Amino acid sequence: MSPSGKRVALITAAIVAAAGAGGYAATRYALNHSITLDSYGNETGGSFRLMDATTGTMTDQTFRGRWMLVLFGATHCAHDACTPALRNMSTALNAVDPGGRDAVIIFVSLDPDRDEAERLRQYGQSIGPRVVAGTAAPHSLIDLAKEYKAPIERVTDPDWGYAMRMSPQFVLMDPQTRYRGLVDSGADSSTMAATLRTLMNTTP
Repeated sequence: MSPSGKRVALITAAIVAAAGAGGYAATRYALNHSITLDSYGNETGGSFRLMDATTGTMTDQTFRGRWMLVLFGATHCAHDACTPALRNMSTALNAVDPGGRDAVIIFVSLDPDRDEAERLRQYGQSIGPRVVAGTAAPHSLIDLAKEYKAPIERVTDPDWGYAMRMSPQFVLMDPQTRYRGLVDSGADSSTMAATLRTLMNTTP
């Protein structure tokens, strides 16, 4: 390689390293600093800021213009309840929003110590393209769970040591981030779809 080529390669490597360090620093900052939440006047739900599955950040504004189904849980979910709930909701949304453009599932992990970016990415992919997974610092999660009226409950688990209990409902927020209602997270996909049609005022 010529001297000029080596110089270009070194500069490129330095830029990539700096970008990676910056992304890592931003992620660690997001996981260790609380944020101010805004209910937007909702009785339930409102703003959020999460570390997403690509080590970046996402907020409620990232999805403005789309319906959001927000569920709290963890990849280590008590009674393995989160995976079937997310799959059922994905199936329900495929029936209500067949184009896949108008609605998204936001899965908030209450276990940031174990649910880092790569694990969340793999978990979301295992469910399907509807699911976007994220987490935050423990104190930020407490505030966010209160905003969405989601209990935070850690239970013992014989295989994992502990697991996080799934929230009993998906919280439905409309494209303007207004609270529109709840969907039972333990329901089957057809029941979820029927509830969504009512809450979203859509027709079969």
